[in-house]
Amino acid sequence: MAFARRKRDEPFEAVHWDEITQFTVGRMMRNTIRRSKRVEGPHAVRFMRTRAGDEYMVPGVFIMPLEPARPLSKGGFRLYEDEDSRQLLCTVLPDGSDRYRVTDAAGLELGSVRRTPVAKRLTQQSLWMEQPGYPPIVALRNWARGGPGAAVDRGVGHVLEGVVDSLLSFGSDEVGDSGSAPKPVVWTVGAEAADETGPDGGYREAVLTCRRANQSHAWYFVMREGWLDKRLAFALVVLRESEAFGADRR
Repeated sequence: MAFARRKRDEPFEAVHWDEITQFTVGRMMRNTIRRSKRVEGPHAVRFMRTRAGDEYMVPGVFIMPLEPARPLSKGGFRLYEDEDSRQLLCTVLPDGSDRYRVTDAAGLELGSVRRTPVAKRLTQQSLWMEQPGYPPIVALRNWARGGPGAAVDRGVGHVLEGVVDSLLSFGSDEVGDSGSAPKPVVWTVGAEAADETGPDGGYREAVLTCRRANQSHAWYFVMREGWLDKRLAFALVVLRESEAFGADRR
């Protein structure tokens, strides 16, 4: 029995931040049926591992606010590879406009996370990314894909009657059918025009996807090998989850 206890307590193998492709944000370290066995840890970007039937949310990137008394979206934050905050991964800092500058450990700019203007938030998710040398990385709301005609066909008028206020929030999920889980949110390249297809008629390249089962943890999926700097994806998700869903408090 002593051996079994030690086995359960063994730490999971570390994963380099650039190898993380599926992640969530929060403090919960173990997802079990019994709430009393759930354990909280530092605010972190976490990936899942399973052991003895339990799901463990293993920290991969640690989140530290620049100004602890202020929300992350107001005061900015740093991401570290280690819990002791010795190996800086990047810094995310608002510049006073709609932009969050993302810089590496040497202070070189990696790109930015941007807020969508309020006037566009009925058709576009409220955060998007810029990486130098590439088109904007934007997530359209489901009813906005395919253009205005498709939006009417999907009954957007009925949706607007009841949820305009929530849709204008910092980062609410797409609305699913009654009783269903929210639909995935997908950030694609060059989707500012409300059209889900590219200039060649094919689907636009999906860069980052969010799936949320009702109000449980949101899981984000990013390309394993691709041109997107994952630090930009981490920055966007930390902002989105912390501001809209309180991931730093749960």
